[in-house]
Amino acid sequence: MSNTYVTDITHYLDATGELAEMPGEARQLASFLALLIDAATQAFPARDYNTRIRCRAAACTGSIRASVASEDSEILWECPRCGHHGIIRKWQGTKWDQTRQEGLVG
Repeated sequence: MSNTYVTDITHYLDATGELAEMPGEARQLASFLALLIDAATQAFPARDYNTRIRCRAAACTGSIRASVASEDSEILWECPRCGHHGIIRKWQGTKWDQTRQEGLVG
């Protein structure tokens, strides 16, 4: 079983809410997480949504599934093929948060 990534997305952001300057590997992870936030919140309130985002685990060709139980909860994500998974916290209000877009929430 693979490790669980528990991420506070604000650790990857600068003062303007953009991805901060960081080394390449960290930037790739931050970009992956931003894509997951966008996809999961765009599908909200769908549960167990296939994001069609390729797993970033080495040699895996699986597609990440994600869910958001509520606008105040964490985003849970997992690759059903290899088990690579994680939790994204503090995504609310980021530029990738699609639940705040006009017409998506009551």
